[in-house]
Amino acid sequence: MQTQKYEKVDIAYCGLNCKDCQSKFQDIRETAQQLQKKMDAVNFAEMAKAIPFMKRKYRGYLKSMEFFKGECPGCRNKGGNPFCGIRKCATKRGYFTCAECDLEYPCKKFNMLFRVHIDNEIQVSIENIRNVGINQHIASLNPIL
Repeated sequence: MQTQKYEKVDIAYCGLNCKDCQSKFQDIRETAQQLQKKMDAVNFAEMAKAIPFMKRKYRGYLKSMEFFKGECPGCRNKGGNPFCGIRKCATKRGYFTCAECDLEYPCKKFNMLFRVHIDNEIQVSIENIRNVGINQHIASLNPIL
């Protein structure tokens, strides 16, 4: 098993670890490619045209597939959601992550992320960054080789 080395650029403004997210999405990307091959094998694009209620749904499906074709390079590398309020706020305030913010955490900008990331990764990461700092947080992610 190959071990990843985490760097500062791998930590998003919200505290998420971009390399972990990329690993999770790799499996989804491969599964989406397999599904697309099966859809192509039955000529589903033409089938969707013939079924009135499927035309619009199939376009939505194609947009989803397009999303999974590429790999997000992370929000610090011009990836991620370009409208992310967390990134905009942290950048405006000059923070590396929201852990530096002295306002109430979590602010309302996190509500959507908390609904998506139900594993408490954000909360644990931000709390660890607040307690030990970004450099020590990254060191704790890297296994001793």
